[in-house]
Amino acid sequence: MTERLPYSLREGVNGYVDAVAAVVPDIARDARVEISGDRLDQFLLIVAIRRIWSNVNSQYWIMNDCISVATRTPDGLDGAPQTPGFRIGRDEISQDSSAFVEGRNLRQELYKLIAQLDIADLVAETTSLSDVAARMFARQD
Repeated sequence: MTERLPYSLREGVNGYVDAVAAVVPDIARDARVEISGDRLDQFLLIVAIRRIWSNVNSQYWIMNDCISVATRTPDGLDGAPQTPGFRIGRDEISQDSSAFVEGRNLRQELYKLIAQLDIADLVAETTSLSDVAARMFARQD
């Protein structure tokens, strides 16, 4: 699933999935479910998707928050922001910059896909891997 991702993201996702696979028995025990066979494959697929979502979502929020700080009008002053954004190397980052717009669009499209697959509760709304396992398999046990 990860072969078409950029190298660093692919390696990060694969490494994370391998690390999670090593502790699946602990996760299953905490969630009070069995995770083996097809369930293990399903669980690790959701783990990989969660990791990709986490990377995309966090990068979007980092850019958004940095732009908000850079463009904030000082307290008590009315008018336009002091600066439209900030620079990273030659790139200017602002609400209208291509990097930010692409990041926002990627996040929105990825979330739409996750929602269409009916896995948003597992990918974007759970707080732990034990919670993911419980939601995935508790009703099936």
